Order: sequence, then C-alpha cells, then structure tokens
Amino acid sequence: MHNTVDHAQRRPKVIVVCDSPTELAGVTEILSSQVSEYRTLTTHKDIEEVILKTQPSIIILARETVAKSVESYRLLAQSELLNYPHENILLCENKESGVAFRCCIKGIFTDYFIYKPMYENYRFKMILHNALNRTSDVNEVHKLREEHFGRIDENLKALIDDAANYHNKASDTLNSARESLDNHKGINQVQDQLLTELKNTHLAPLIDSLESQLKDSIDELQSRLKDKRFSIAELAAMLSEKDGALSVHNVKNEQEQNPKDHNKVNSSEPQSQTLNAKVEKSDIKVMVVEDNEFYREMVSRVLIDEGYKVISVGTGLEAIKLLKKQKFSVVLLDLFMPELDGYNTTKNLRNIPHCKQLPIIAISGNKNKDIIRKWATLGLTGYITKPCTKSSLLKAVEKAINQ
Repeated sequence: MHNTVDHAQRRPKVIVVCDSPTELAGVTEILSSQVSEYRTLTTHKDIEEVILKTQPSIIILARETVAKSVESYRLLAQSELLNYPHENILLCENKESGVAFRCCIKGIFTDYFIYKPMYENYRFKMILHNALNRTSDVNEVHKLREEHFGRIDENLKALIDDAANYHNKASDTLNSARESLDNHKGINQVQDQLLTELKNTHLAPLIDSLESQLKDSIDELQSRLKDKRFSIAELAAMLSEKDGALSVHNVKNEQEQNPKDHNKVNSSEPQSQTLNAKVEKSDIKVMVVEDNEFYREMVSRVLIDEGYKVISVGTGLEAIKLLKKQKFSVVLLDLFMPELDGYNTTKNLRNIPHCKQLPIIAISGNKNKDIIRKWATLGLTGYITKPCTKSSLLKAVEKAINQ
C-alpha cells in the first residue's frame, strides 16, 4: 500500500520513466526509502503532463534500452519541458554499461546505474542521495560541502579560490585595456582613423578572444579541482589507517580474520615485514586495473610508496593487451568496469599461457557472495572489499605474492 501511494504522488520530486514498472522492484524499494514523493510513468503524454505541472527535481530514465531512454529525454528536451534545474539518472542493463558510461561522459546524463542485475544497492542509494542534495536548498548544500572539504583539504580549496581570484583580476586587466583603447586619440584625423581601424580589426577581437579563452580555461580548472578535491577527500578517508574499514577475504576458504589478531596490527607498520625476505619489493611488478581514476591513483600510490613497481590501467581490455606482452607478479582487478568487467577480464587472462597461475586479487564494493564465488572459480587469490585501508591493501598483496 505504501508503494501504491508513492507511485500516485501528484507532485513528485522524482519521476521514473520506464516501459514496465514491474521490473523496477529493487529501484522503487530504494526510492521509497529516501523519497516520499515519486512516480513511475510509462507514456510520453503522462510524462509531459507531470513535468509541465510539477518540474520534478530528478528524472530517472529506465527504458528497455539506453537508446530508448536517450530518445525519450531528447523528445522532452525538444518540447522545451526541461528548461529548469534538474538531475537525470540513467538506469541500464549490465551489457549496456559501456554505452551508459559514454552518455554520462558526454554530459547527457548526470550519472548511471546498472539495475539489471541490481548488484550494488548502496551505489544507487548514494547516487540518489547526492542528486537529492544537489537539488535541495542550495545554501544548505553549499554549507555542507564547504564544511566537508574544508576539513579534509584546505590546500585544494585555496587553489579553487585562487583560480577564481585570478580570473577576476585578469578580467579587470582586460577591461582596463579596452577602456585605454577607447580613450586613446591620435594627434590628427589620419591617426585617429588608423587607430580606430587597428582597434576594431585587430586589438579588440584579440582581447575578446583572450578573455573567452581565459574564462574557458579557468572554468575547466575549477571544475577539475572540485572533482579532484571531492574524490581525493573521499579516497583519503577510505585508505586511512583505520583497519576496521576493510575486510580482506581469502576466496579459497572465506574464513573471517581473527578479531584478536586483527587488533594487534599496528597501522603505522603495515604487514610488509611478513613478505618473504628472498623477494625484493623492487622486483615485484603489480598491475592495478580500476576504471575510477582517483581510486586507481590512490591504490597505485600506496603500493609505489611501499617499494613495488606499479603499472595502472583503466579498463580490462588494456590489462589483457599489456599482460599478453609483459609478466606481472600480481594483479589487482576491479569488478565493475566499462567494456569488460572483472569476471570476463579474468576469464580472458586465464587463456594467456603465462597468466594461468597469475595471482589475481579482486577489488569490489559488491556484497553479493554468489558473484564473488562465481568469479573465484576462475582462480582468484583473494578479494578486497571497498573501501579499503592502506595496511589491509598491503597485506592482501603480500599474501598473494607469498602464496
């Protein structure tokens, strides 16, 4: 009965555009836990009517294919119904994750989520939570972000402020140059005519071009800094020295670590001392395969600082190409990646002669043990559950190498 009421909301904050609401059981369950006002819609006429009357803050596209979702959104945009601030989230099947990823990179959608099959419920909760925050009261969200980022990374925050100040100062300088040109007069009519021609033909367009390039550069710089600030702040917290944030599992026996032994670990002295003394870390070549750029960089940096040789790639296809040419001591492999996921990457790697016994450590935030067990049949050495800590990451790598 609760879901029925939610689906019938007349002024929903969130709408779900779909072909069949019966296929959205998991999605609507999460929606109802975070949003009291949402509605699923199937016909274009109903969608237009609801958007026109209520202007929902979040539009979720979950049609049969990504192409159909894009087409639905395009029609709404062409009808000029979307000319107001809103977030749009694309839901898709696993086989279309690469297409969905590209749609988001191109800026068509704010984010995407794989709901067939629905592996990572918490990821969808986070996507929805962030979207709701961004579309709520701007001042409150701004305060929250300032407090969060300011506490974690003042330097990056200062860089963003410096970029904005630089933009303002440079704009003032260019405006002064324009005024100076306008006020400058020649000593006679011929000079006035030459100066006017020079200003209109060359100098003014040059100043306008410089100002435009400056604005675009500063905007992109600020955008990148904000993305980096947010991601590094999150990942720094994930890889902090608090061991309780990570669970390292041995896939072969799936036994939990002994809490007493776990408490004895000194986070300032990672388990690198347990590595076989005959093997020098500088001789150990580790590959990190992770599509999230900042997580990839963070994991790689931890391993490099520990003395390992590290090569990182962003896709399973890149990993396969590289492993066909080079030998590695161990591979850390993410589960969910565009184009080729961790399971199928492992499957392909096991067909490479020198990779049949290669230690592979799975990295995933996925909690579905059935998926991990299926993956483990291909020969995993272990898996690390995101988010992870520095000491637990090093311990997993050392364990894989020693085995």
